[in-house]
Amino acid sequence: MKKKAIYHPEYRTHVITVRMNEDEWQMFQQRLQDSEMMQSDFVRQAIATAKVDVHIHPVYDSEVLDQIAAELGKIGSNMNQIARHLNQGNPMTARLSKNLNHCFADLTMLKTKIEEMAGEM
Repeated sequence: MKKKAIYHPEYRTHVITVRMNEDEWQMFQQRLQDSEMMQSDFVRQAIATAKVDVHIHPVYDSEVLDQIAAELGKIGSNMNQIARHLNQGNPMTARLSKNLNHCFADLTMLKTKIEEMAGEM
């Protein structure tokens, strides 16, 4: 047996309406009947306890991303050349060390740009 609702209009001033297709309506009615609650109480409880999947659609500046992708390609190419040189048994020279440091600095700069872009979304 359903409990009689206690209505306090001064507490609840917002009204919502929802449209449902037949399947949704049948599911709602079945769950409502199983809960033995008043419809409004059922909806309030669902709002308080429901898990909602949120889908975020990022907005990005395609020109900036194209620049970042090009820079990453150049850095990757430089690092591959250095790795190939070292894997052939050649020593680490001051020039190679400087080149590696530039690659790492560029990667750090790109990482910062990407983080800034992500923060603007």
